[in-house]
Amino acid sequence: MSAAIQMDETCMNVEKPHLGRPAGRRRPRKTNVPDASSPGSKKGWTHKLSRKAMYITVAVVVAAAAFLAVAIANANRPSLYAVTIDGELVGYTDNKDLVAEIVWRLSEEESFRVGAEAIPSCEVDCQKVKWEKDLEVTDPDQLGEILKERIGFVASGYVICVNGQDVVALCSEEAARGALDDLRQSYINSIVKPGHATVEEVLIKEKIDIVEQEVPTSLFRSKQEAVEILSRGTDKMLSYVVQRGDSLWTIAMANNMTVEDLRKANPNIEGDLIREGDNLNLIVPDPYVTLQSREIVTYTVSIPYSTQVTYDPSMWPWQEEVIQAGKSGEKEVVEEIVRENGEEVSRTKISEKILSYPVTKKIVRGSKQVPEMGSGELAWPVQGTITSRFGPRWGTYHRGVDIGAPHGTPVIAADSGMVIFAGWNGGYGNLVKIAHGSNMQTWYAHLSEFAVSTGQEVKKGDVIGYVGSTGRSTGPHLHFEVHVDGVAKDPLSFYK
Repeated sequence: MSAAIQMDETCMNVEKPHLGRPAGRRRPRKTNVPDASSPGSKKGWTHKLSRKAMYITVAVVVAAAAFLAVAIANANRPSLYAVTIDGELVGYTDNKDLVAEIVWRLSEEESFRVGAEAIPSCEVDCQKVKWEKDLEVTDPDQLGEILKERIGFVASGYVICVNGQDVVALCSEEAARGALDDLRQSYINSIVKPGHATVEEVLIKEKIDIVEQEVPTSLFRSKQEAVEILSRGTDKMLSYVVQRGDSLWTIAMANNMTVEDLRKANPNIEGDLIREGDNLNLIVPDPYVTLQSREIVTYTVSIPYSTQVTYDPSMWPWQEEVIQAGKSGEKEVVEEIVRENGEEVSRTKISEKILSYPVTKKIVRGSKQVPEMGSGELAWPVQGTITSRFGPRWGTYHRGVDIGAPHGTPVIAADSGMVIFAGWNGGYGNLVKIAHGSNMQTWYAHLSEFAVSTGQEVKKGDVIGYVGSTGRSTGPHLHFEVHVDGVAKDPLSFYK
């Protein structure tokens, strides 16, 4: 039967749809097999599985792409290295060759400074680490400063050892020995004036060794620096510029020193004299070495001349004549001086030779007796008030009386006599001496002017000068003395 006929027959046998349930027919049971014509049919189920597979596939692809992107990013990202010094982390870098170059350059600079090959005394290492969120590359300049500050260096040098203690290192044995030679020469120059002495030897009392060994480069110094350290005991220099109003005491107190320490630190200070602008050292030397010198000193000494006096009775006592000038002699003295660090510890005379003998001074002095000219009764020499009496005063002995009077008040002779001196006499200032006979003299001091001259005869009451304040005086007054047989007496005892 043809297909067309079959289809037709089939169509003819199909009942027409009925709104109600057909009579005698049951509701079909539900099954797990989907109806092909509904969403739960086999075709819809297959479609749902395809969509889930598609989502899973997309997720896997996205994850794989992300992983691949991270992998590619990490593959393109530079390596990170932790920089350590003796195991201590100091920074991070993405270029370990840069660290090696910095260390090399620092080594070269230190080698140039000390004059010997310097190598790091610590271990600088770069270890590769995993990138993490908070890790950052340290700025190269900052890393360079850190390495410069933290890396120490050592080098093979020639160390000057004092009693077994390493003091200072130099780049060569020649430089070390040269420093010791310069130390001795500097010491000689400080203690000996040219042409004044001959230094026989300069010894260092301590045990000195020069040892070649590897030491920190911080111990290396130049020859000049080595000399200063050996002689001062330190390479530190602290100084102070003297200001207006400063004294040794105020400077010492301000710097926790004693005046004696300040003098030791500045042996060139003479007495207490310091001037504004002077530069004072504030570190007391404590030398590593004790330099002991033995020097031969040759110098000349003046031999004083003696004075020979003869007397001429035809001349007054204030008259004298030099008939032969005196002249000092000279002798050459040779001594041996031993010093330690400049301080004299002993002096021994080796020889003494006369170069020239002194010439005696010969004078003729008058011995003619002054005639009895005075009455023995003294007049008061000036109108005024007694301000200081005869006897002990201010820890000394006052040999007269002081009579206060206005400047220029006339001073008269206390008695008749002869002026034996009228001139300047040290603390007396302008002084007049009058001899009255009977071995009595009167003296008038601190005069502003003279009214008489030596050898002049005066009468009692004659003006001989005027009140002043010359010599050692605190104000205008007359200092009046009375001498008998060369001994000062209390002037007031002559006025009864």
